[in-house]
Amino acid sequence: MFNTKLRIVFMFIVLLIASALIANHFTGRVFNYHDPVGEVKRIYNGLTQTIVTKPQVIKRLDNQSTVTLQNTPVAMDNHSPQGDITRCVDVSLGKVKYKQNGDIFTWTDTDGVQHFSDKKPDFAVATYNTGFIEPLDYFDLTLNTPNLPSSFNQALHIKLNTVFKVYGQIIGVHALKKVKLNLTVLPTRRAYEAAIKQRGANPSNTAGMYFHASNSAFINYDNEHAAMRTAIHEAVHAINKAVLGYTPRWLNEGLAEYFELTKNHMQTGIVEPNSSWVKNSKITKSVFTFNSLITLDKSWSKSDTSKLYASSWAAIYFLMDSHSGKVLLKNIMLAEQELPCNKLSKKQLSTSLNEQYPDIDSQYSKWLKTSFKTHNF
Repeated sequence: MFNTKLRIVFMFIVLLIASALIANHFTGRVFNYHDPVGEVKRIYNGLTQTIVTKPQVIKRLDNQSTVTLQNTPVAMDNHSPQGDITRCVDVSLGKVKYKQNGDIFTWTDTDGVQHFSDKKPDFAVATYNTGFIEPLDYFDLTLNTPNLPSSFNQALHIKLNTVFKVYGQIIGVHALKKVKLNLTVLPTRRAYEAAIKQRGANPSNTAGMYFHASNSAFINYDNEHAAMRTAIHEAVHAINKAVLGYTPRWLNEGLAEYFELTKNHMQTGIVEPNSSWVKNSKITKSVFTFNSLITLDKSWSKSDTSKLYASSWAAIYFLMDSHSGKVLLKNIMLAEQELPCNKLSKKQLSTSLNEQYPDIDSQYSKWLKTSFKTHNF
């Protein structure tokens, strides 16, 4: 009889653990087999506790996004809140580390011929400093891609390195901060919706969602191309939060839309016009003027944000298309970085535009009629 009771208890424990694992699977989490006891406790806590969500940035299936859902109960995921509209926390991992790279050794032989080498010979030589510095660690990426090929992970790393490379060219490499990125690409729509719903959000008509509170994003894998675009989009939101702090929606979404079609060829980073808004090198949607766009931050809460997204993308693409535009963008981004807990006000942005680019709306209007070209970095 004792053995029978023991078997019943054993079977009950097995079924309990199995149920927790099944629930864990459908929420899109990855089980940590290195700490099974702790992981089971985490799952149990996740099913029984609640916290209050923070604002999220959503990537819609039709390439629209919105900020939504505050003060909504959501299952605990043991996240440490990174930042929200009431708390300003530096979510970066500090400055990016660099190493000097590219020193060339030079000497002149007895015949007067000058030699150059990247290897130091066994005699006294002069050193020529090329001035090239190489970043060691732009980001700390935790990428959960269950059932997806490793090539997706590798490609995303390369594309995100390009994003950081461009940020460094705009604001300066020493203004960059190391960013922690938590991205989960879920292989089925069912798993994606379960993960989003568990956090108190609505997954309807979305392909990805970024949560400020946990500095994490969840992406629905429909196909590799679409998932990659969404992963980059959500990652840029995390980069902006860590490097710049709170930013106006047009700047935050414009940069995220801008980098969606990032490519690489050898050492060259390539950013193509966003196909959501451009066809045959021409923009397909009417957009707000620059001076109007910077005043519409509160309009993002409305249901139809397509024009806002198109306008934000076009504004960033316009700035990235010329030297004067890049200078203005740099000044705006660095100003945001100086005050990471606050967004630049309409007045501050308007003053910057008038002082640095007084005829921006006129130039912008003319530019919108031209054929858009690919940007190389």
